[in-house]
Amino acid sequence: MNKPIRTIRPSIDNIDLPGGQRLRIRNDGDDSVIQIESSGATVLSIRVTPEGAELIFEDGLKMRAEGKLTLDGDQVTIRAREELRLESAGEAHIQVEGDLYTEARVQNIKATLGNVNLKANDDVKLRAERILLNC
Repeated sequence: MNKPIRTIRPSIDNIDLPGGQRLRIRNDGDDSVIQIESSGATVLSIRVTPEGAELIFEDGLKMRAEGKLTLDGDQVTIRAREELRLESAGEAHIQVEGDLYTEARVQNIKATLGNVNLKANDDVKLRAERILLNC
């Protein structure tokens, strides 16, 4: 016996906000989209699908916390199309339980004041075509 085909009509609700923005809520079957528009342009979209939620910021995003800011997830990916920059006015720490891999066309490590310190529980291995020291 075939299941009856369920027809869902898309619906759109618009709510004018006090600051001149508009909140638009759209239901397209399994997906729901919430948009905030300002001056006719979409600033923020939230798409809710059976796979989860997606936040889309059309003109960039700045997050600021006076205290601690934590991103937590089973897997976290940060992807930049042009350049990725991590900056800290204090110290920076990277700590992983497993192995740490870095890969790039060229890797540059520079200490602006003081030493570059390497410490290993076992051997320190350097593999290269040539190892140049003090060049």
